[in-house]
Amino acid sequence: MNHPTQQRLPSDPRVPGDAMSGGGVSRLTVALGLAALALSLVTLIGLPTPLQAVAATAVLVLLPGQALARLMQVTDLALGVLLVLALGLATLTAVSTAMFYLAVWSWQACVVTMGVITILACMARARQEAAS
Repeated sequence: MNHPTQQRLPSDPRVPGDAMSGGGVSRLTVALGLAALALSLVTLIGLPTPLQAVAATAVLVLLPGQALARLMQVTDLALGVLLVLALGLATLTAVSTAMFYLAVWSWQACVVTMGVITILACMARARQEAAS
């Protein structure tokens, strides 16, 4: 029985929504959005070289790919991993090419743009989750 005032179990991976929607947003969606925000800021501020490379890879490829892949219902793990990498690299290529063509490319603008794309994809996923 799902009643709007019913307590959620601690193991439930969804963040409670309002009583009107009856749904919630998964912790992974929230974590992806917050990680994109935090890693974008940390990458712009600067880190020691090895950590900078890891943070940049996460912000530029992995997080956007994961956020975009979650918009599709993929159950196969191998296909999901491939989709994350393909969508992340395709998005990065499209963003970089557009910025280069418009003569506005810089690595800082690219990091911010990919972070924004990740957050927007997480917001779209949150709407899907809240509607279901």
